[in-house]
Amino acid sequence: MTPDEWRAAMRNEANSVDDQPWAMQTKLAAGRFGWRAASLAAAVFAALGAGVVGLTQLFWLHDAPAGLWLGVMVMTSVLGALLGLRHVGPLEAGAGALAFLPGAWLAVVALQAALGDAAPRDPGVADQGATVLAVIAACTAGSIRSLTALRRSAAT
Repeated sequence: MTPDEWRAAMRNEANSVDDQPWAMQTKLAAGRFGWRAASLAAAVFAALGAGVVGLTQLFWLHDAPAGLWLGVMVMTSVLGALLGLRHVGPLEAGAGALAFLPGAWLAVVALQAALGDAAPRDPGVADQGATVLAVIAACTAGSIRSLTALRRSAAT
């Protein structure tokens, strides 16, 4: 049973009973935020942030190429699509994408501890860019989930 099917079953069950307090609790349980999915998305995007810092340090020695931010946005849309295929909701994917910046800063701090003065001083991306990544991830995950739901309904 997929998470969407479970939510639909919970809502149907809540609509079929006369006990209003129990029905309200059941509807609230069906609409809860998916912490497991958000944690998965956060781990994925934190690893992306750390990877960007690591690649910048390893290959470009502090001088990020001009297309780095475009590449990060494209990778975010790909990761958002993959998360959508794994039934991660748009809200959870967007919330998880906010972990990109902490992951990048954690890599900077780790490199500073390991390399000293040779390490980067910042992650190389703007702080406000994390919100852009959250929107991209949420839109892509939501679009993929909608497309897979349409395919599933057309197949039946």
